[in-house]
Amino acid sequence: MTPKKLARRILLITGIALNAGILIYYKYADFILSFTKENAADVQKEVLLPLGLSFFTFKAISYLVDVYSGKAVLSENPVHDALYLSFFGQIQSGPLSRYNDMCFPAELDGKKNARMNLFSDGVLRFLIGFNKKVLLANILAKVTTEVFSTPVEKYTMAYAWLGSICFSLQLFFDFAGYSDMAIGLSEMFGYKCRENFNYPYMTESVAKFWRRWHISLSEWFRDYIYIPLGGSRNKNKWRVYFNLLVVWVLTGIWHGAAWTFVFWGLGYFVLISFERLTKLPDRLQSKPSKIIYRVFTLLFINCQWILFRSDTLKNGIRFIKRLFVFYDNKITDFRALFLLKEYGVFIAAAILLCFPVVPWLRKKLEGRTKALVVFDGIVYTVILGLFVCALSFVVAGQNNPFAYANF
Repeated sequence: MTPKKLARRILLITGIALNAGILIYYKYADFILSFTKENAADVQKEVLLPLGLSFFTFKAISYLVDVYSGKAVLSENPVHDALYLSFFGQIQSGPLSRYNDMCFPAELDGKKNARMNLFSDGVLRFLIGFNKKVLLANILAKVTTEVFSTPVEKYTMAYAWLGSICFSLQLFFDFAGYSDMAIGLSEMFGYKCRENFNYPYMTESVAKFWRRWHISLSEWFRDYIYIPLGGSRNKNKWRVYFNLLVVWVLTGIWHGAAWTFVFWGLGYFVLISFERLTKLPDRLQSKPSKIIYRVFTLLFINCQWILFRSDTLKNGIRFIKRLFVFYDNKITDFRALFLLKEYGVFIAAAILLCFPVVPWLRKKLEGRTKALVVFDGIVYTVILGLFVCALSFVVAGQNNPFAYANF
């Protein structure tokens, strides 16, 4: 290795270590120190977590690695680097864009119409995301908050299912709504941004779920952890599963310094490894068997979100148990029925919008120009009307922080 290459590698390792070190100190020091003392409360530093630190760190590491590998060109203007790392639209919860994503597309230079189209697309995308967050995620959060704040021993099967389904829907529309707003803001300022969701609850398997959910994070772990470790092309098949284990443990820990997140990540490792070993669901031939496996996949994901939301691993497991074991509590069942009547329309709308209803209808009208114009006009009017409603909710103070703000 030449001195120049050695110096480049040392700079790369130093840069990665510095970024990772900052993240570990602020986010994981308490968790690590808790292993050295009997009482974890004795080691609390009470250091405030900087806003969007995980996203800052991952974007910085991807920039260093891409420059080192030649996928990105080191900018001569430090303002460009600062813009990439701290672009306000993505600072809180992503998506995890790469440096090349922030470069203004050359084909748009000097083309006023193209820039205006990008801006108008961004405005529409922002409105859609805002509506998802305020009119669906925030409403569903009312059910979720009540259920998860209720002692688990009071749960009935109906109450547990209502709370878990509402949280699965809330988390999706909260995070997908933020991603839509971030993408919209990026486009309004002339930058392309990575997609982060693709109707994840339509998934056929657990592995494919992560190709649809938080896509930019999945791609980050694939490109900067999984592939450098050897990926799937390693001749030793057990090394492949070790690589998967590392990725999913890190994915769990990235979401939070707690055992709930560690076991949440391990759960996905086990199921994805199972699908890899058995080649499910690809080997399934009949339609009923494929439907059954899809139902199983959604059930597993729903249980995983319970662990994700629970304050302790014990409470998460007890919550999951209540989904499948009958417990009699008329007061809790009455409360579940009341919540369903109160928020049933929003829950039904959220479930419906987990599917590409609007794109499907639009595709049906392809080739019918006038009908398509009318359809688009109706859709835009509805989006704008819902935005006005959502805005009134925010003005009235009915708003919640983003669920991914702490990551």
